[in-house]
Amino acid sequence: MLKVKTASETKRKFLEVLKEAEENPVLITRKGQPTVVIMNAQLYESLMETIKFFAYPEIARELEKWKKT
Repeated sequence: MLKVKTASETKRKFLEVLKEAEENPVLITRKGQPTVVIMNAQLYESLMETIKFFAYPEIARELEKWKKT
């Protein structure tokens, strides 16, 4: 589940927030607005691969064909 922290809180407790982000993404807000998300590198890389997959629908179609065989 996405946790929400303010930028000020994150600055004060940076190492603690990093430790939390290893388990679950942390949304950092500034002046009440979402600013950045901190997440572990493995999740980030997985999300980037998923985005690439959906950016090329022909790959998705080929995989669907492969799953049916």
